[in-house]
Formats: sequence, structure tokens, C-alpha cells
Amino acid sequence: MGPGSRPLTAEVVVVNWRRPDLTLACLESIRQEAAELDAVVTVVDNGSGDDSADVIARGAPWARLVPVETNRGFAAGVSVALHETTADVVVLLNNDAVALPGFIAELLRPLARDDTAGASTARLLLFERDGGRRLTNSTGNVVDAAGNGSDRDWLRPHPVSSPAEVFGFCGGACALRVDAVRDSGGLDESLFMYYEDTDLSWKLRRRGWTVVYAEDAVALHRHASSSGVDTELFVVANARNRMTVALRHGPWRMAARAVVRTVLRLLADAPASLRSPARRREVLWRAKAVAQFVRAAPRTLRERRQVDARATVSRREVVEALPRS
Repeated sequence: MGPGSRPLTAEVVVVNWRRPDLTLACLESIRQEAAELDAVVTVVDNGSGDDSADVIARGAPWARLVPVETNRGFAAGVSVALHETTADVVVLLNNDAVALPGFIAELLRPLARDDTAGASTARLLLFERDGGRRLTNSTGNVVDAAGNGSDRDWLRPHPVSSPAEVFGFCGGACALRVDAVRDSGGLDESLFMYYEDTDLSWKLRRRGWTVVYAEDAVALHRHASSSGVDTELFVVANARNRMTVALRHGPWRMAARAVVRTVLRLLADAPASLRSPARRREVLWRAKAVAQFVRAAPRTLRERRQVDARATVSRREVVEALPRS
């Protein structure tokens, strides 16, 4: 931020779905810092259909509560706040995470310093310790040659030193420059959940924005506590969205690898599914993901052309910056 520039204003957004207990713990972890920075704190209750909104309203009356009638997914919940915000920056924190002191200020720091930074991503650590060690959940998102989006430094013991430059932000703990998000087309609500951060990171980079890792912005995360990793929601959305985002943004080789790997895994697991009900469920879920991807492919290809038409940075330039794998 240059001399005489005003400080960036921030709004912290937390999306809740049927876990007001986690959400209240999350809100409490940012309460003091948000007040000190005069940052609005917004909770979007994503169509929980239970008493979540009432519990949160009683437990955190200082937070702005936005109830949404139906659960349209994480991206849609965030978009509700993004559409209405008057802040310069929206800070996202998963409701199953708690922030350590300085979290908001440290996320804002690189955005204030560099006008081309469209997002900053936090150091996210796993809440539960492993033999006394704290393990890393994410220091930002990376994408491999098969379109797999993953958390950089996943399960590496803390502390770990990683470059400030990273391909994408982790939607569980990050700050998004509102102008950059709007310039890039926003979060894709059709993804529902998973890969919406990777998708937006691609769009930001194609428009010339960068993503910066803010290592001193730290939060602790109860990983997958809302949906779990062995559920139909996770398996279908994760597989479908991986292929969709690869087709929308990656080179043709990446898109092909994403689809082929999913189909080959499906075929490889098919024999075992005859003997194991659990494997049978997973095979059916992956087949469902492939079917949903294929049905949406014409629309995804149209969106690919739209991204290309608006891009100021070539796909090749973005891909060349990806980590080699």
C-alpha cells in the first residue's frame, strides 16, 4: 500500500450448514480481531433447516446473520455475501476452523502491498495433533498434470517453509480482493462444493491476478468435519468437479488425463465392488460423477471459450507456472 493510501476494508464470511457448534467456535476465534479492524463478520446459514440460525443468533449477536432458504453449496453461500459486500476484501474461514491471533491482518497485508494480488491464502494446520506434532493442511492450492487440485504441503509437519508464490488459494482460509473476484467472473455456484477455489484461482490468473501465501495468517482446521470424505457428496462432487475444472481451464492433455484417470479407477475398482458393499457404493458414486460431468460437458466447453475470450494471460503462461509432477 503506497503512502497516503487508505487501509483495506474487510468482511469476514463464514458459511454454516447444520453445525452451529463449530460455527460459534470459529466466530469466537475472530471476534476480537474483527472488532479491532472494524471488519464486518457475516454468517451465511446455508439452508440448514434446523435451529442453526437461532443458535448462532443467540451465541454471536454481534455477527451479521444471513439465512438462505436452501443449501445451494459453499460457493453459493459465499456468493451471497460477495454480491452484497461493500468491503475491499472478503476473508473466508471454514466454520470448522479457528483462527489464531493476527489471522485477518496477515491475510490483508500482501493485498495491501501489491495491487495485482487478487487473493492471499493462509497457513492452515490440522486441528488434531499427530503424536504431539501439528501437521499442515494447506499453504495454498496446487494443480498437477492430470488436473488434480490439492493442498500444498498436505500432512507435512509444522513448521514448513514454502514460497510466497502459489498457484491458488485454499477456500477454507483465505482473503479475496472483491474487485479481482468480480473481474474474474466470481465463484462457480454449479460446482456446489470442492474445486470452487481451484476454478476461481484459474480465472484470477487468466485475468492477470496473482495469489500470495500469507504464512503468518494461521488457522486450525477440523478437516472434512461437515461432509466427511467417505460420503456420496464428497466422492461425487470431488470427482465431477476435478474433471469439470480441468476441461474448463487446462490444456487438452490435462483434461484428457483427468477423465481417463477417473474412468480407469472406476474400471479397476469394479471387480472388487462385487465382493464389497462399501466398494460397490464408491464405484456407483464415481460412475454418477462421470455421468454428471458428461452431461455438463457442452456447457463446460462454452465456459472454456468464454474464459479464453476474456483472458489477458494465456493458458500456456499459467500452465508453465504450475509445479512439475
